[in-house]
Amino acid sequence: MKKEYNKEQLKTITLHNASGMEVTIINFGGVITSIKVPVKNKKIECVLGFNSFDEYVSDEYRTEYPYLGAIIGRNAGRIKYGKAIIEGKEVQLHCNLGKDQIHGGYVGFDSVFWDVISEEKGKNSSVTLQYISKDGEEGYPGEVTAQVTYALTDDNRLRVDYHGTTTAPTILNLTQHTYFNLNEHDTNVLNNTLQIKAEKYVPLEEGFFTPTGQRPPVAGTPLDYRSGQKVYPHTDNSFVREITPNEVMATLTNGEETLSMEVRTNHPVLHIYAGYYLPELQPAQRKTIGQNKGICFEAQGYADATKHPQFDSVVLLPNEEYSYFTEFKFNSL
Repeated sequence: MKKEYNKEQLKTITLHNASGMEVTIINFGGVITSIKVPVKNKKIECVLGFNSFDEYVSDEYRTEYPYLGAIIGRNAGRIKYGKAIIEGKEVQLHCNLGKDQIHGGYVGFDSVFWDVISEEKGKNSSVTLQYISKDGEEGYPGEVTAQVTYALTDDNRLRVDYHGTTTAPTILNLTQHTYFNLNEHDTNVLNNTLQIKAEKYVPLEEGFFTPTGQRPPVAGTPLDYRSGQKVYPHTDNSFVREITPNEVMATLTNGEETLSMEVRTNHPVLHIYAGYYLPELQPAQRKTIGQNKGICFEAQGYADATKHPQFDSVVLLPNEEYSYFTEFKFNSL
């Protein structure tokens, strides 16, 4: 049975800056629907998405749902068998991908309406969204209050700040799931140059796509982006951040070499997915969607971290505040 959405709750916010950059967000899933960056005498649409809300909830889109532009929560990535260890106890989460959970369950933070709690216009325009996730939602303990702020500066930085609190020990591991395509032409991202300042990556268990627990060197693998290389089509791994949060962890340059994007974060890993399994869709007046047509920079905590004590914890306690950021800076070349 098709889920009905109350479109009266829908709000669209567009952030502007003095440089002419525009970022459009809807409060459904905190989705970034559009990022337009001025390059010379034109504006380049830099993300995959749709121009209408109906397309975001259509059966066609949701069949092989790629989470375009959405906030992912309570947990980014897959949890094997939907089982998490919280404070020494096993918690069974709802499994929405066969025997596993992915990106928060059947109805994650990507598929709910968030409240717009503040909006700033002018020099540094921003919007803050809030969602209160009830105790037991998708199997997670504790009531979580999550806030996400999108802020656009005049030097073309889009900063995403995440904050959260909980009433009981729980998992909180949020990310932003925008697929970037900086190309001027409607081509895939395999002609883009990607550089990642990471010495180690997180291999995934075959058949499960959850971490093995190891963090081997990128050297000698197709994921060695340290010196910059064209995008490897099967890239779908977390890269370990060992640099400071104000250093650039990743840089993507478009095929025409007219626009680049820098990524900074204080999250422990940057998961990069080159969109190999993106479904084929043709949104009206937008770039086509399909294999390797967009690349995701999902700064986050480790997936399935509660089973691997060597990973940074993704468990949030009632006396703590979840506080992370990711920044995307666009540079005309």
